[in-house]
Amino acid sequence: MKVVVVTDKNRAVYNNLAQAYEAEFSRLTAKKPLANGVFELDTNLDDAQVTGFICYKSGTPAGIAAVYSEALHDNEIAEFYIVPFFRKAELGTQFAHMLWQQRPGLWTIKQIAGAQYATRFWLSAIKYLPGENLIEDQYEDEYWGKVTRQRFVSTE
Repeated sequence: MKVVVVTDKNRAVYNNLAQAYEAEFSRLTAKKPLANGVFELDTNLDDAQVTGFICYKSGTPAGIAAVYSEALHDNEIAEFYIVPFFRKAELGTQFAHMLWQQRPGLWTIKQIAGAQYATRFWLSAIKYLPGENLIEDQYEDEYWGKVTRQRFVSTE
């Protein structure tokens, strides 16, 4: 597995996988494609506080993540998607751990209502992470409404 930061040179790869992500979650978000057939993205990679990542497996783009960093050592997973073909190989857990290793500190992850499978994934991924202070709660997000939220400190 190889993880790279999104740049102008590979942004199209990120955007293509982000479209698959938006389509998969559209039943929960009630978002539909625009007239040109693409979904509007919620996370803006041009925001200086957001870093996009692409995960490759054997040279094939297998997933994406966008990390929002409000302050040093305070990060939030804004977007995270693994292509279904790669999900059973624990690639998502490996990808998440790489992100947490790169940026030790406080992490926040949120799942929208109806995404219990995402909550199960995140709790499983966090379980194997050296760290402390896992807190899970229900949180009223300004944009998404009631979400499940995990907060923890990564010490890797």
